[in-house]
Amino acid sequence: MNKLQACVTDSFGYKGGEMTGKIVKKDWELLNFIADYKFITVRQLSALSQRSCQVLRRRLRVLVNDALVTRMRAYGQGSGRPEELYVLTEKGRGRLQKNGIYSADVADIIDKKTDSIFIDHDFLVNWFRIHLLQIERVIPSLSVLFLTAHSNTLNQNKGDRFFLQERIPFDSNREKFIEFIPDGVFSVTNNEAEPKKTLLFFLEVDMGTETIASMDRNSKDVRQKIINYQALIHSSCYKRYERVFDGKLNGFRLLFLANTPARLIALCRLAKAMPPSDFVWLTDQERMFSHGVSADIWARGGRHDEPLQSILSPKLSRKAAVLDCIR
Repeated sequence: MNKLQACVTDSFGYKGGEMTGKIVKKDWELLNFIADYKFITVRQLSALSQRSCQVLRRRLRVLVNDALVTRMRAYGQGSGRPEELYVLTEKGRGRLQKNGIYSADVADIIDKKTDSIFIDHDFLVNWFRIHLLQIERVIPSLSVLFLTAHSNTLNQNKGDRFFLQERIPFDSNREKFIEFIPDGVFSVTNNEAEPKKTLLFFLEVDMGTETIASMDRNSKDVRQKIINYQALIHSSCYKRYERVFDGKLNGFRLLFLANTPARLIALCRLAKAMPPSDFVWLTDQERMFSHGVSADIWARGGRHDEPLQSILSPKLSRKAAVLDCIR
């Protein structure tokens, strides 16, 4: 029995079996969402598919009984009560791969999900992505494209370095590099602007587990993250995304999404003390869930004591809370 089967048996007493319902076209849409987000809840699927939670639970039972999907216990992070996570099984992943859809190795996902830090972090990244899609629904003139290190749209050969891995020459020494992988990279394009305008964003989700600024200048602290992005904007290496997003890019905005208001204040103080940091925008998950990412919830440059702003523009600022739309 492999790890995935053991997890299913231990948690739910299910050992696989024959399909008990007919797989319909919209079920494949659900499988695609699960593959793209790696693990997902019913409420997240409801926000993505705009179908009711009740209907989705019925369809997911069919997919579980057909061993295409398995359920795992959630830790209750994000917003609201604890929820079950749905993950592709090896069978489900194989079925999607036959259709030309790439997904991460399921054993790797199962192993990582035993780590609560991993699941909390990636669960919040998923919620951020879903809130981004809400922007398109609220402001139809805008289009959003979000990439993660494992995005299905970035099919890579095994052994390749992640497409999103930034690699910046260290000063004049071309043999040393600053390397890091953002939690996400995305663009927002105004299709009605003349000429069409595209903004580039980098995302860092902060769960409060990393040191803000260590005395020994630890390369993994948050201070070093900001230094890395300052180097990225100075080097203009970010312009490689012009090909990906098909648009002219002049700089970018670095977004920090904190897990608590207290952590947000600490991050704001750091950003404010590290000029030039006007390209750094910060908020917390409480504001995101209550107002959406396009609303005036962001502290630009760490200036949390000033009026908050929208990452888009004052004209395009909109409330776009996802939870308000879930049925």
